[in-house]
Amino acid sequence: METSKLKLKKIRIDELKMDMFIVNLGRSWFSHPFLRNQLKITSEKQIQKLRKYGIQEVYIDPERGMDLPPPEIDLAGPIASVPETLTESEELTEIAPAAEEALEETKETSSPVVPLSTLDVLPLTPGGDTDVPFEQLEKPESVVYWEKNIGRVEENLTSLQAPIVAPSVEQVPYGQEIRVARVIKEEAQTVVQNIMQDVRMGRSIESDRVKRVVTNMVDSVLRNQDALVGLTRIKKYDEYTYVHSLDVCIFCVSMARHLSLPREQMIDIGIGGLLHDAGKMRIPPQILKKPERLSAEDWVEVRKHPIYSLEIMEESKGIPEPSKQLALQHHERHNGSGYPFGLKGDSIGLFGQIAGIVDFYDAITADRYYQKAIQPHEAIRQIYERSHTEFNQWVVERFIQCIGIHPFGTLVLLDTEEIGIVCAVNPETLLRPKVLVIYQNSKTPYAQPFLADLTERSDQSQSYKRSVIMPLDAQKWNIHVEAYLSEIRKNLDIQPAY
Repeated sequence: METSKLKLKKIRIDELKMDMFIVNLGRSWFSHPFLRNQLKITSEKQIQKLRKYGIQEVYIDPERGMDLPPPEIDLAGPIASVPETLTESEELTEIAPAAEEALEETKETSSPVVPLSTLDVLPLTPGGDTDVPFEQLEKPESVVYWEKNIGRVEENLTSLQAPIVAPSVEQVPYGQEIRVARVIKEEAQTVVQNIMQDVRMGRSIESDRVKRVVTNMVDSVLRNQDALVGLTRIKKYDEYTYVHSLDVCIFCVSMARHLSLPREQMIDIGIGGLLHDAGKMRIPPQILKKPERLSAEDWVEVRKHPIYSLEIMEESKGIPEPSKQLALQHHERHNGSGYPFGLKGDSIGLFGQIAGIVDFYDAITADRYYQKAIQPHEAIRQIYERSHTEFNQWVVERFIQCIGIHPFGTLVLLDTEEIGIVCAVNPETLLRPKVLVIYQNSKTPYAQPFLADLTERSDQSQSYKRSVIMPLDAQKWNIHVEAYLSEIRKNLDIQPAY
């Protein structure tokens, strides 16, 4: 249906009702929380959100949704005003170009799609029996938040000092390094499990074995950071203690690389990250696995674990002093609100400050006995909001620069209605990573996925060819991200954006 032939009505926000179809919100896409300018009102919450973002008038299409009731005419008084109607004889100069027709609300069921020869990837369909068409999705609050704040963040990231340059180490393709990284991670997880068991039994830590496995991780990160960091996305609920320690180690090593710290310091921070929670093995399991809120007595005991970690590391030979400091300080906070000693500001060492941010990030992005995991972009938002209180602002900004607003491996919806996977972070343009584009829309995979650099602009204008609208939950949409990254990215030979 051509826009010029539509009979649209401009109505006030207080006239908006359920089942009305909005064709234009009268605002730029960046000024409201919805996925597109066209949507059908299916809940009062949507109307409340429109009010919240200051939208006072919208255009509706009576042919695609509910119409306004005819105005009541008071014959004894003046004629009631009739809502403005735009007819085909009028130019629709106030209306932005209409978005493409909304996707069908139901998707046909199909057998697994195999877009590449050896890759078994299920079709992109939300979990459960009901579907979620794009027109019903809303941008998360955190996405709207970053749209408003990203300029300030990027200015800070690039103005405090010259761009950080990673150590000059020959890079290898992701597809080659991922095989090595998997072996390294499996070995490291076995080491962590053995360490925790030894500590529980009162035995000292085998520091040589710890240093060897951390050194392997450091070398992997230096060869290709994304391979090992990407494996932190794989978390098992029943192995949280082991996997968390390993993930903290990997993120700490990645941050050290990003800050161009010497290789020896990368090993020291990695050892500290791997052992930072060893002290929890001295806390009764019924407290650690308690599904409800901890009592005051339980909380006192939990707050002792950094001291226990230090004691365990002191009892073992060959643990570097900076590693011990990290374990002791990873719960200290910049404003003095942390524990065990309530240290403030620069009284907390750099390793302790890095580990505090990393530990917080990994903890809230994992399912726990007492909480559900949140998405990485939302976790990064929470960290950034704490950058003037609990965390050092400079370290927070470097952490965001290191892993990105949409971290490596995030499934994203683009404004072209394509689906992609974040493959490389652009530290200087955080909302514009490199994306492996895998689907044309919610049902149609590309025969050959391709790499899109979101900093690329159209030839005819200054606008970007593609932009991230919002992240998607890969599990809900049944997308095997790891399979795509493992089987496809090696052929693209994508290098990290440093």
